Amino acid sequence: MQKLKNYPKISIVFPNYNGGQEPLDCLKSIKKLNYLKDKIEVVVIDNGSWDGSREQIKKRYAGVMLINNKHNLGFARAINQGLKTAQGDYIFITNDDIIFEKNSLRNLIEYSLKHPNVGILGGIIYKKIPPNEISCAGNNLNIWTGNVYSCPNPARIKEPDWIPGCAMLVKGEVVRKIGLLDDLFTYSFEDSDYCQRARIAGFKVVYLPHAKFWHSVSATANKNRKLTHFHWYQSKLRYALKHLPIYNLFSIFIFQTLAIPPEAILKRDHRILPYTQAVLWNILNLTKTLKARRSVKKPG
Repeated sequence: MQKLKNYPKISIVFPNYNGGQEPLDCLKSIKKLNYLKDKIEVVVIDNGSWDGSREQIKKRYAGVMLINNKHNLGFARAINQGLKTAQGDYIFITNDDIIFEKNSLRNLIEYSLKHPNVGILGGIIYKKIPPNEISCAGNNLNIWTGNVYSCPNPARIKEPDWIPGCAMLVKGEVVRKIGLLDDLFTYSFEDSDYCQRARIAGFKVVYLPHAKFWHSVSATANKNRKLTHFHWYQSKLRYALKHLPIYNLFSIFIFQTLAIPPEAILKRDHRILPYTQAVLWNILNLTKTLKARRSVKKPG
């Protein structure tokens, strides 16, 4: 294996929106990574924070490249700003509320160097509270129901449907070949779409259990549950429209339509209206989605 000084440069890219202490803790864990400091570039895209976190990042982490937006552009659009700026051979896409285990990036890079056909990698993600509870070990999608679930057997190396965008290492070659994130996925499924596009382009997507991260799961999203439900269903239906066969699309639509009302009653939340709005959004934007579907080409 190469000596550490010969390892590739990594650009760590994440957005911040009123993250408070979370982005500072994230940056602190990045400083402790077992990787040469001159091989790590950090790009933070601030989405119009007004809680003082942007100023604290600038004050306490002068080496961070800080991009300031006047308004909250959402995750995908902010990450795309970072991808256009990043100079690394690899780009680690993440969230402001992630904590890195000190060997996490090194483990991912070492696996990648041994497996050049792998384009996207991720590791095991634990919840910060409780810290030993697994949040995600790679994600899979049931193409009949539309339900998303963490992959079984978290101790094994595997090829999941996708690596979550809160901790996803991407080869620069992948970005050059397939481009940026699809920013019409406003809250979720931009990561699943990106992994699927990478796979279609000939790259493997791999989960490694020995790369470890901790995440404040949906800390930002939980501030507005109605909006979160809307974006979740909006993006899920758009992903099905963009990538899945028609029979899977109809199956997901029927299952979700039948399942959401009793789930809303059981959980005493307000997801029926957001789901209806998500369906209408996809109808109104169907032309754009079908154009994106046609642009996803098979390799060769």
